[in-house]
Amino acid sequence: MTILPSAPPAGPRQPPGALAEAVLAAALAARREGTLAELLHRRPRLTRWIARRLLQPVLDSGGDALRGAQGELLALQWLLDWAVAQLRPDRQPGFDGIPREAWLERTSWRPMLAVMCHHAFAPVCGFPDRYRARADESPADHLCGLWSVGPSTYYRYLDKGRRQLAELLLAPTSERVLSLRDAMQHQAWGRLRLEDAAARRDWHRAQARRALVEPAPAAALWHLLQAGDADGFVQALQRFRVELGRDALADALIERLAALPLSERQRAELCLAQAALARVRGQDERERQACEQAQRIASAADDRLMLGIVCGTLGKFFEPRDGERAFACYQDSAEFLQQAGVGADPSQPGHHALLQAYVSTLVRLAWLYVLRNDPRSKAVLERAETLREHGGQPDETIAQLEQAWGEYWRRAGDLRAALERKHRALNIYERLGDGQAVVKTWCNLSLLYGDAQDYPRAIEYSQRVLVLAERSAIEPETVASTHLNLGGTYFWQQRYDDAIEQYAAGLARAEAAGLRVLVGRAHYNLAEAHYKRFQSLERPEDERRGDTHTAAALAVWEREGDPAPLEATRSLKTEILGTREGHVDRLLPGEWAVHPAEMAEIDRERARLALPLAPAEHVHARLAIARGYAAIAAQEREAALALIERHGLGGRFGAELEALRSTYDRALTREQRLAAKWRDGAGDLLDDARRAALLARLLTAGAVGKSAYAELCGVGLATASKHLGLLAQRGLLVQQGRGPSTRYVLEGPAAGA
Repeated sequence: MTILPSAPPAGPRQPPGALAEAVLAAALAARREGTLAELLHRRPRLTRWIARRLLQPVLDSGGDALRGAQGELLALQWLLDWAVAQLRPDRQPGFDGIPREAWLERTSWRPMLAVMCHHAFAPVCGFPDRYRARADESPADHLCGLWSVGPSTYYRYLDKGRRQLAELLLAPTSERVLSLRDAMQHQAWGRLRLEDAAARRDWHRAQARRALVEPAPAAALWHLLQAGDADGFVQALQRFRVELGRDALADALIERLAALPLSERQRAELCLAQAALARVRGQDERERQACEQAQRIASAADDRLMLGIVCGTLGKFFEPRDGERAFACYQDSAEFLQQAGVGADPSQPGHHALLQAYVSTLVRLAWLYVLRNDPRSKAVLERAETLREHGGQPDETIAQLEQAWGEYWRRAGDLRAALERKHRALNIYERLGDGQAVVKTWCNLSLLYGDAQDYPRAIEYSQRVLVLAERSAIEPETVASTHLNLGGTYFWQQRYDDAIEQYAAGLARAEAAGLRVLVGRAHYNLAEAHYKRFQSLERPEDERRGDTHTAAALAVWEREGDPAPLEATRSLKTEILGTREGHVDRLLPGEWAVHPAEMAEIDRERARLALPLAPAEHVHARLAIARGYAAIAAQEREAALALIERHGLGGRFGAELEALRSTYDRALTREQRLAAKWRDGAGDLLDDARRAALLARLLTAGAVGKSAYAELCGVGLATASKHLGLLAQRGLLVQQGRGPSTRYVLEGPAAGA
């Protein structure tokens, strides 16, 4: 397995300050005099500083071997012994085995030797042929004699060694930290007399359990790694991704775990954990690479469950960047999980984990429908709710479902139900200690309270997120969304200057992280705010800026291929959306008012199409929709005939009735002709049922995309892309557009009609 190069971004390394050198000098002097315990007891502030800055890796690795009153004293002794030995140029542990030439000839060794001997870590090695020391001679005089230098030169070596020691302790590399932990682990094993491998693994498991409860994420990862618990390691890495986001040690431990003999599924899960860590750090390219690596591993192993989980994770990555691709990923996830056995015998091994992954994918799929204001989201959420009730789900999945329901009810206008669901999710996340999810829920609550016109609470929740983001790693998507939510709160209060400032901050965050969907929303919001400020103050600059942001938003939406925000942006300047106050009721669409039974049936079948059902079920749904529209057409024709007869207008509408009949006949003839042509040209790709479903879609909708083809024909996205290319080569389809907006229409003059 190839581990991606990592390490969280770090600022320039600063040299240790005078305080740090003074602290180490005092500790070294006390070590030499044998008064280290007295120093720690007499100087509690110094003790706390040492424990906070220096001892944590030692205490983490030593576990209960360093607990109790003498724990910190012993830890400091171990740390100083290790650190001074680290100054050895040959990088060997301990103070033994130093060669003669190092003592006498090599000046690079002298800083380390001066610190070691001056502070009584080890005695000066005698070389009578070079220098014969007195019995009571000090280490300083002895070394001056061996090196043939004066006291001033000796103390320069000593000062240099102390500075190197301070730098090593205060700004250690990941390699040094691992070396320290390895050394402290062996010290703990010796102190506790853990002789065999089994006893050591049991001890590490016990330390890991304690660290998970405290919680101490770095310590938990260390002990889980030493215990060989790969599954526990990955779970802890996912759980504490925020806390570990700024800890370079996490990357070093990941590399060590990857070097162990892991199963293919464990390797894929480790990649997903790396992706979660990269997401917290705002490293979107690393996140994508880690997900794609997990996908390759799962695909090579033909692990359908893992493929479903990975596709779901990729969907989450693409949500703020490419809505269509995210939707396709979630559909692929559902398909793979169905192939893995969702709905099969619940007693089969791994069925519980499979059901959890499937419900999670349904929730994310529903979330995308919600974000599109698509009422089909409710059917998907209800399906997830049913599966949750019939198969116990972990709290994380239940919280995700509550989050999605909250957003659904917000968009449905039931703010009370929305707040109830959001606070349920918040309670679960707080109980689990999932800091990242808590912060996301704060972000969602800021939007929800803004909709409810409870502006103080909306601002409070936004500020919680932004204040926390200043001192810890928060996912860029959450920070950018929070700026946009806070800007919306100010907008509804007509505080346009503040709104524009927050929208601009959200835009900067989204652009830096490559979150294209959020970039589009930020430009839209900025255009709206500038137009409103122009309406109020009549400053031409605001109108020009509004136009600029409108053009930028249109560029995003045109690439996304989503017609709703595209149309809203085009009409923004004319309508001046800010004149709305709160949420308004909307009239039913005309067809709903005239044909409620048929439209209700059509909507029910549309909702079924949103579910990742078997292809045959989708065919039934499509045919039911066709029957519904045919019934509407027949009713409209009969109503027209009744009016003609009632008012004696037969002579005036003969031509139109004949044209309608010709349309029916022409459509039927064309359908029959196309069916024959496709049977000859696509029989090797699609069976009769799939060809019929695809042609029905093309004749009614006029075009089909990769995602729709995959859904209709029950194939993966890669296969769908290949099939569409072949059909275009054979002259059955014509490709229109490129990239995410690519569509395929029927060949011939009527293509796209």
